[in-house]
Amino acid sequence: MTMRLNRDQGDLLHKQLFLALREQISRGVYPQGSAIPSEDQLGRLFGVSRITVRRAVTELVDAGWVEKRSGRGTFVLARSDAADAGPPLSLVESFMRRSRQTQARVLELSRRIPPPAIANALQLASQEAAVFVSRLRSIGQVPLLAMDAWIVAEQAVHITVERLRHQGLSETLLAHGARFTQVSQSIDAVAAEPHVASLLQVGIGSPLLRIERLMREAPAKPVMHMTAYLSSKRSTIQAELTADTLEAQEYGQLVHRVGRSKIR
Repeated sequence: MTMRLNRDQGDLLHKQLFLALREQISRGVYPQGSAIPSEDQLGRLFGVSRITVRRAVTELVDAGWVEKRSGRGTFVLARSDAADAGPPLSLVESFMRRSRQTQARVLELSRRIPPPAIANALQLASQEAAVFVSRLRSIGQVPLLAMDAWIVAEQAVHITVERLRHQGLSETLLAHGARFTQVSQSIDAVAAEPHVASLLQVGIGSPLLRIERLMREAPAKPVMHMTAYLSSKRSTIQAELTADTLEAQEYGQLVHRVGRSKIR
């Protein structure tokens, strides 16, 4: 049975294949220690050339998911050795999927000094620069997300405008060695200020969902601060919670702002 990749999606075929194989490895289709199909088999399975397969497998090797063994094939690495991202981060994966379903326009990629609050969150020294990325994600002509991110400079060496056109930011960081183990996140409603309103094609003052996220590596080392704005007319945030999650109360907490105080 051939599983065709989406040639109209806009992503490079080898990147789609990389993501498809990585997802299959994550789901246990190819268990740890087992061999994945050969280049010829994958080419027939996905309807792509051997060159495309080779590039996708090379990315899997570079990301630590598989290893090539001379004369034997390509094998899935044990979980302790693979480039997993730590605990399940469903919203991170959601943004990764969104990066494959939408088109990205990079509005800015620069190195500069972040605002004090973000510098403090990233534990940067006074006047220490970080890498700033501003992007707009759309489906067709419909804008969905306006995103600003600040990344610690040493983690951002592989981030380029060209790469961000074809790969999500979190995905790029993970593919080049980042290991996210903790995510602090807040979601609130804000009124659209002029710049964001223009990007999302909504009226000034329109209600927006704002997601702020601080992603860390062990031991609690900040890597990236991201803010995403979504129009409440076009987007919702959904979550499914298990009984164990509810009993452990791991699904977050309400924080009320009264004057300058926060009540938890």
